[in-house]
Amino acid sequence: MYKILLFLFITNIAMANTDLQKERSERIYKVFNELNANTMDILDNFYDENLVFIDPVGKLKGLEAMKAYYANMYQNVQEIRFDFTNEVVNGDTHVVIWVMYLKAEGLKGGDEVVLEGNSHIVFSEASNKVIFHRDYFDMGAFIYEHIPILGTIIKKIRQRFEH
Repeated sequence: MYKILLFLFITNIAMANTDLQKERSERIYKVFNELNANTMDILDNFYDENLVFIDPVGKLKGLEAMKAYYANMYQNVQEIRFDFTNEVVNGDTHVVIWVMYLKAEGLKGGDEVVLEGNSHIVFSEASNKVIFHRDYFDMGAFIYEHIPILGTIIKKIRQRFEH
């Protein structure tokens, strides 16, 4: 009898975790694809006040710093969307693999930039908001290759390593 109750208890916890993880995954996808210069308020329900964010550009702390960072970054964005190709979830930690499609003023002459990357995201158990977010992507493929002179130099360097 105790074994059956223990099994039901553990199964119930596992199902609750699965539901919570699924809800968090959906929130990640939604924020990534709905965030733009006019929707910064959606970050209030996604990031914890004590968030730590890291990407190839730098590191910042706190929700207000994150909102300022995104507001600055999104001011020239004309279109952006993310396709998620895979996700690994372990407890409060989500690693999402994505492809970003971006059109921004002043980047690649306004043509679409396609960038592969991934995000390591950790939710707070207490607040159910993101307390750690780290993005991994190739900064050269994102920015440097699309600057006229610098882009040519970087492409030549890449070609030498690819052979």
